[in-house]
Amino acid sequence: MTLSHIISHEWKTRLGRPAGLFSLLLFAGLLIYGAVSGRMERDARLEAIEAHEEQIASAMESWLKNARLLEEKGADADVPAWSGSALDVTFASALPPGPLGDFAIGQSDILPGLGGLSLWSPDIRLFSKYEFEDPVALALGGFDLGKVVLLVLPLLLIVLSFDILSAERDANRLGLTLAQGAKLRSLFWKRLFIRGFFVLGITFLIILAAFLIQIGNASLLDRLPYFALWGIAASLYALFWIGVIAFVASRNRGGEVNAIILLITWAGFTLIVPASIAAVAESVYPAPSRLAYLAEAREAENETKLREADIANEFILDHPEMLVNETSEIPAFVKSAFIVTSTVDEATKPLLAEFEAEALKRDASLDWMRFLSPAIITHTLFNDVAGADSGRHQRYMKSARAFKAAYGEKAGPYVIAGNRLPTEEFASLPTFRFDEEGIGGVLSRHLGALVFLVFMAGFLLFLADRRLRAIRGPNQ
Repeated sequence: MTLSHIISHEWKTRLGRPAGLFSLLLFAGLLIYGAVSGRMERDARLEAIEAHEEQIASAMESWLKNARLLEEKGADADVPAWSGSALDVTFASALPPGPLGDFAIGQSDILPGLGGLSLWSPDIRLFSKYEFEDPVALALGGFDLGKVVLLVLPLLLIVLSFDILSAERDANRLGLTLAQGAKLRSLFWKRLFIRGFFVLGITFLIILAAFLIQIGNASLLDRLPYFALWGIAASLYALFWIGVIAFVASRNRGGEVNAIILLITWAGFTLIVPASIAAVAESVYPAPSRLAYLAEAREAENETKLREADIANEFILDHPEMLVNETSEIPAFVKSAFIVTSTVDEATKPLLAEFEAEALKRDASLDWMRFLSPAIITHTLFNDVAGADSGRHQRYMKSARAFKAAYGEKAGPYVIAGNRLPTEEFASLPTFRFDEEGIGGVLSRHLGALVFLVFMAGFLLFLADRRLRAIRGPNQ
């Protein structure tokens, strides 16, 4: 029987029948819905970032207008006395969606992705305003392409292929097929990979369309390396499940038994094991308490504010080189606020560093647990490739705090001296920009996991093939 005959037979007897066709169409519909949902979530983040940047830009245009009036007219300018203060300069900061941000939402819907950087706010309050959404919806997470591939793709492969050998056995055709000299091993693999090819073909047809259509602000060249890695991960994940199906189906048991075993395996790898790992992680490696960290930081902030006058005097005594403009019209509380904020940042820096170090230590300790489930391996890689992982958000917040500290060092002498920031100096200030890590860093973190997926898939396929070789016909 030629390959074309097998494909035609598979379509007529399995894939093209109402149940099979409905399963394929439903899967395609879920993929399309996941792609659209991911694009909507990404576009919503882009709109929020644009609104945030426009708001900050409008405020800074007003600041610059008043500062220029003071430079031109001095005391005759009809603007508030504190106009032009370096402390009032605010920078827009945002974490843009990754080049493949529409493919996976990850944790980007619960972690801060934008914030105004101002010397009025200590580091502990830069990202204290989170979006308030439905807690249940946030707990379940957004629906995207990644979830369809992780949960529905293996389920569809199971539905289409669980009886790839048992169908002949249950219909009492297996002995007849072998007696006619058919090569069961060859027929088994051709059937399995034809059915898998249909599933993967639909998957990559739709994700390729999403890749080309849902470009957003990124270019095709920017998205291409991430799409390639995403596609490799999806292919290896599908190959692993094909290996599982082949391993179970090659034992030549009844179709009902195969279906039960495969569904239990699916539930274990995609639902039970991830939930168990999360429960074990919380008890063995509890996440550092953000509430405890904030409580300690607020306590340090309150103690600093109570000593505001003493701290201001100590700062002036420690920096005699800073000449104070006694005739300045900028209120004294501006200077005190800057000194207090700087002191609070210094006092809370060890607390923040300890909190982040504990979080990184916990993530490193749990990193090996992802090898217990291919679904966790693939899910982690999908989020990382899409730029929706917690590590990218942590790097963004760290960069934002460093940017604010660098501006504080430049603006400090103007604030302490009571001088206004020159408009020429303001025009030369850099804007915040988040530096992406690049595809190389993502690949280096997940290369071992991808090799593990290849090994597991190959091992299961090898065992299945060895079982098939052991099946003998009546005349063998």
